[in-house]
Amino acid sequence: MRLPGARPARSTPGAGDAAAIAAEAAVQLGQYARGEREQFSVPLDWSELDADQRRVLEALCELAPFGRTVTYGELARATGIDDPREIGALMARNPLPVLVPCHRVVAADGLGGYGGGLELKRRLLELEGALPPRLELGDV
Repeated sequence: MRLPGARPARSTPGAGDAAAIAAEAAVQLGQYARGEREQFSVPLDWSELDADQRRVLEALCELAPFGRTVTYGELARATGIDDPREIGALMARNPLPVLVPCHRVVAADGLGGYGGGLELKRRLLELEGALPPRLELGDV
């Protein structure tokens, strides 16, 4: 299973390859932040992940594409994890945030947590249209 739009990662990229991939990732992240990109096409290196974390993060990419969310419980059930809190722990260790969209995992009754802070999680979900933009006092 691959991240939609991503190419498979090379097993051992050379230093030049890694620098080129990092530069392209920066370009694509900028495009995403400006609302110009919904999918990333840089190869992802999954080699440092254990089997459970990789399985959950790959399932996340399938279940919650751009503009959609999934609850911790839904992701747990889809991946055979008994405790939704374990999903939260796996998301907290996501080494590829935004590219692997752990911000799209929410609690059944709210946003849940996020390593980058709830304000950033809310802004990412607003950018993707998964949450309506907040009205500021001057907007009413």
